[in-house]
Amino acid sequence: MSFSHHVQLGYLGLLPFLFLTGGYFFTEAAWLLQSFIIYSASIASFVAGSMWQPPLQLSTVQANPSPAPTQSHFQAWMVVLVTLPLPLGVFVSQSVALIWLAMSFIGLLMLQKRLNSWSSLSKEYHQMRAKITSVVFVCHLFMFAQLNHSGVAL
Repeated sequence: MSFSHHVQLGYLGLLPFLFLTGGYFFTEAAWLLQSFIIYSASIASFVAGSMWQPPLQLSTVQANPSPAPTQSHFQAWMVVLVTLPLPLGVFVSQSVALIWLAMSFIGLLMLQKRLNSWSSLSKEYHQMRAKITSVVFVCHLFMFAQLNHSGVAL
């Protein structure tokens, strides 16, 4: 699959966010909000998983001194730690889950920009990630506003 297909798939992944957000504005059906949170947690986990690379051990570097981009132990753990609390979202209010998820997407983008592999990615990918993260963040804010406007849960 070519890189442009990956970009197209990235944008297609926005459709459920947009449809669920729009649907919730029209109906305020609880299942739309729950679906949004579940989809968001799934995508945040997917994004984090796609960024995770085990850091190279010194023995690996000495055996194969390739210039492959790697990440530090700290960065590897940060990718994992962003998504570890997501399953606990069932125990907190939907407002808290929405804010945590919104901040997770921002945090994952900021972390990805700090990875060594970021510079090897195309400008097209950089633009796509920024646009998608912005739209997803705004969708979370809209869902949060609508949830609190309707008085369903705080």
